[in-house]
Amino acid sequence: MSAPRVTYHRLDRDAREEIGLWAGAGVTIAGYVRWSWPDGVWRGDRCGCTDDRCIGYHHDANGGCGCLPVLLGQYAAEVNR
Repeated sequence: MSAPRVTYHRLDRDAREEIGLWAGAGVTIAGYVRWSWPDGVWRGDRCGCTDDRCIGYHHDANGGCGCLPVLLGQYAAEVNR
């Protein structure tokens, strides 16, 4: 059985670039999305946080997401166990 198709069009450019910085740790956008939601559909906020209300709650609309690096670190740790 193949992995589900990944849908991440809701991630903004900054989130995609941040995720790309983790490529050396084995992190990919598709892998991060599947780690968050096994069905492969991104339901988080466009900033890359799994909390769909992150923008305006954890940070301002023009501010960077402090959640994403933490989440990526957790994902990378699991990928590299």
